[in-house]
Amino acid sequence: MENNTVFAKMPIISAVNEEVIGYEILLRKFNSISLDTFNHSPQLYTEFSFEILCEIFRLDANGLIRKTGQLLFINFTVQQFLSSGTLNFLVQQSDQKSLFNNIVIEITEQDLHHDSAQLAERMLLFTRFNCQFAIDDFGAESSNFKRVFDFKPQYIKLDGKMVKSFTEQSCDISPLSQLVKMCHKLNTKIIAEGVESSEIAIMLKNINVDYLQGYYCGKPQLISLD
Repeated sequence: MENNTVFAKMPIISAVNEEVIGYEILLRKFNSISLDTFNHSPQLYTEFSFEILCEIFRLDANGLIRKTGQLLFINFTVQQFLSSGTLNFLVQQSDQKSLFNNIVIEITEQDLHHDSAQLAERMLLFTRFNCQFAIDDFGAESSNFKRVFDFKPQYIKLDGKMVKSFTEQSCDISPLSQLVKMCHKLNTKIIAEGVESSEIAIMLKNINVDYLQGYYCGKPQLISLD
């Protein structure tokens, strides 16, 4: 029988020893609605926010996503993050804050253009539930460092295209190295996306990138919903 809901998980590894430190969960289908439909109608992420979170946390509670101590990265659109469904989920779990240990909420850098006061208020609420934050797709467009670091994220995920452009043979990688140093001074760890070879992994390790994600580290794996 075909599953009406499908999730996948993609590993994130340490750049130092290449051990898996966590997984990003990826929606593939929900309530028979395809990923393409979600992406063409982003309001669906908001509409099903509560139900999606319930399913992710059910899978996690059953040990189907990660091992104890590993991180779980969950993507949110800004509308989904600020939605009543997400707030209702938090309220319902208010007596089980341990469920949120090692949960990392991903918000794209572009979404930080939203009402910063409203966004900061919701982020503070999640922080009270022990959640951490990652700014996703950093460098995909022109970056505003002040805006990003005003939110004090624990992680920054470097956009895969930017990583590729800096790790090509003829490119000077020193600007990327300086970015890593700046982030570390602010106690923010760096995750490089789009890592597709050992050569790229070594280059990133040499400039002290903390974590790696991409096909070199492991392809997305479908999660059994049993």
